[in-house]
This record gives sequence, C-alpha cells and structure tokens, in this order.
Amino acid sequence: MIKYPDYDNSILSVISSILKYYGYDNGHKSLELLDKKLEKRFKNIVLMVFDGMGVSSIKEHLRDTDFLMKHYEGPISSVCPSTTGCAIPTIESGKTPIEHAWLGWDMYFKEYDANITVFTNKYQDSNEEVADCNAAQKYMGYKHIFDIIKETTNGVVTSHDISKYSDTDEFVYSCEEMLQRVKEIAKNDVQDFIYTYLEEPDSVMHALGVDHEYVKENIRYINSLVCELAEILDDTLIVVMADHGLVDIQAVYLEDYPKIQDMLVRKPSIESRAVNFFVKEEYINIFPQEFNKIFGKDFILMSKKEILEKELFGKGIKNSRIDDVVGEYMAFAISDKAIEWEKGGFLMEARHAGLTKEEMEVPLFVIDTNNL
Repeated sequence: MIKYPDYDNSILSVISSILKYYGYDNGHKSLELLDKKLEKRFKNIVLMVFDGMGVSSIKEHLRDTDFLMKHYEGPISSVCPSTTGCAIPTIESGKTPIEHAWLGWDMYFKEYDANITVFTNKYQDSNEEVADCNAAQKYMGYKHIFDIIKETTNGVVTSHDISKYSDTDEFVYSCEEMLQRVKEIAKNDVQDFIYTYLEEPDSVMHALGVDHEYVKENIRYINSLVCELAEILDDTLIVVMADHGLVDIQAVYLEDYPKIQDMLVRKPSIESRAVNFFVKEEYINIFPQEFNKIFGKDFILMSKKEILEKELFGKGIKNSRIDDVVGEYMAFAISDKAIEWEKGGFLMEARHAGLTKEEMEVPLFVIDTNNL
C-alpha cells in the first residue's frame, strides 16, 4: 500500500507540540492530542526515539497487554524519504525536509562534485574522509531544538541529548547506560527536556529482516525498558516514537541495465529505496520511459518539479541546497525492491526510505507517569 507523508500528523507534529509547550512556534502544525496532554504541565518531558520501530513491527511483536500498547495513541507519519538521515534532522531541528535539506544517507555536494555519506563524512562507497571539514554540518547545519528551548525559556529548561551518537558529555553506549542517565537527570530540581535515541530495532532488522526472532526480542526489550523508566520517574511525560519503519527487500542492480547506467552523470544517491538520479542532458526526456519500462511496477518516478509540487518534502521555505542535491528525477519504492549500483556490496535483509505503509507509519506512545 502506498502511503504519502502527512506532515500535519507526523513526527514533525510531535516536535511542533513540544516546542509549542516551551513557548516556540516553528511554523508547523502541532499534534492536538499531544497538546492536550501537555496542558497539565510537567517537570520533565522525555522524548524517546527508537530507530525503525514502525507500526507494523509493534503490532507484529507486541501484545495488546504490553506496557507500550496500553499507551498507544495511534499511527503518525514519517517524513519523505522515510529514513533516519532525513527523519532525525527533522526531529532535531523542528523543520521539514524541504527546510533542512538532509534527505538521506548519501548526498551530492557541489563543492566537491561528489556524493558524500553525510553521517560518516566519507565519499560514497569509500573509506576516504572529506579532509577539510564535516561537509554536512558546514553546508547544511541547522539550529537544534535544544538551543531553541534554552533560548525560549531563558535557560529555565535544561536539555539533554542521550545516545551513543551524542556529541555532548551525555554520550552513552548501551541501553542500560541510557536508562541510568535519564533516571539521574530526572532526580534533579530543575525542569528538563530529555531526548534519547537508540538505533534499535533498525540495526537488527537491517541484518536479519523485519520478522526475525531477535527483532521480537529487541522490541520486547524496548517495551520493558520504557516500562521500567516510567515506573521510576515522577511528574514526567514520556513520548515514545520511531523515525520510520522497514520492509524486507530484494536488491536489483543497475549494472544489469547498462543502458540506464549510461544515462547517468554519476552514481545514484540518497537511498536505495528513494533513489536520486542526475541524468545526462541528452537523456533527460527519455529517461522516464526507459526507467519505467524496467522498474515501473516497483517505483514511482518523479521529476524534481513534481516532487516539489506534491510537497513530498513538506512545506516551508525551500533550503537553497535542495536544488543542488536533488537530481532531475527521484524514484520512490512502492514494493519490496531496492536499487543498488552494482553487485558485491553489503546486502541488507531489510531497508527503508520508500513510500510503503510499513515504512511511512510509525507509532506514537504517550505516558503520563503521574497516572500509571
């Protein structure tokens, strides 16, 4: 089933509600049900993001009697592309993809005339790092919601970024360390906004597929983790969500279709299920026909103009980088296929970034620790 992003009922809406609670209007619609719960006011707001834990996965692996499901508010939308590389910048900035321009794993940077893997700062399919700077941070940096909350509340609220990817002194490596750190922070006498990010169950799904027994164990462990935290914290609203879901995939390789490869200026970028094509000028008009002849049942191909008109990247002031990083066409997966350049790379069992319901729908859980 094809599912387009709904930015008015999405992970962005959750962030809009949290920013609104602290007195800041980011220009996007907040989530009414969350606004209602936030009317009570709390000492602590804890936002927990579990990578890849889509609605289809929680319904498959959790029971109605499990703690999280008792606090399930329903599905909300991811962003487009439905991938960590796009969703986390939305969560951290309170902006749509059209505004922050972080669209996925590999992106084209005109300054280097190359595709760069934004989270590792390495050239695509290479171990060579960009030597002079962190390219994504330098050319697409955004203001973090932590700074927004600090400024808006005049420092009354303290923000915390707790994950193994945190660049603060609140770096933690394990789930247990994360849990302990949140407990410690919540005991202090000040108001706190606590953001936690865990790369599970995404990483185990990539490796083993969405229905593997280890995925079930992983999600059930997350359920127990949140339950333990909620039972300890006082005067806290815990908001739990994911960035996207995943689907099991079958890889197809462009090296098997040299006619398509020959039409391209460079390797595709962004993601294997949201595939970005820079097309040679002489092939711009015939590329859609050739692509759809082969991949039309598995992908929706759109021109850059169509993508912007359909507002797939959301509303807002278009980031100037968008015109540089988006090629003439993008293909969005609607089946189980993922497009790779050539054989021999690391093959994942499951991926994301497409427009299927499984990838686009993520759960929202809201727990008021005063009413357990």
